[in-house]
Amino acid sequence: MTEVCTVNYIDHVGVAVKDIEAALAFFKKVFDVPDAKIELMEDQGVRATLIEVGQTRLELLEPVGPDSGVGRFIERRGEGLHHLAFNVTDISGKLQTLQTLGVELIDQTPREGLSGTIAFVHPKSVFGILTELVESSPK
Repeated sequence: MTEVCTVNYIDHVGVAVKDIEAALAFFKKVFDVPDAKIELMEDQGVRATLIEVGQTRLELLEPVGPDSGVGRFIERRGEGLHHLAFNVTDISGKLQTLQTLGVELIDQTPREGLSGTIAFVHPKSVFGILTELVESSPK
């Protein structure tokens, strides 16, 4: 049997925004999402928040500067869909599986992110979609 990278569920959808407070206010007013804490993720060059939307979450990402990955993304493409995140178990093992399958990775090893332990897969390997793997932190 061929080894695969099994996904548990869609963890969240990342959205690049220029003004995280304005975006959060919009989602609260229009879609009645709950309050959410905005956190500075210095290593990623963003201010970010996760908001509950039905059975999944939206991650709003505001760049702290134009030279960050999200800043460059907004400069090239404007605000909008940034990435799709899949929840997985054993993220290190999943990265090894993806490497074995010849999938191009951005992160060779997992790191800590807003939603748990994370690693990114290059969009070249996923039909132009920046894909994040997330292993949830124990609650």
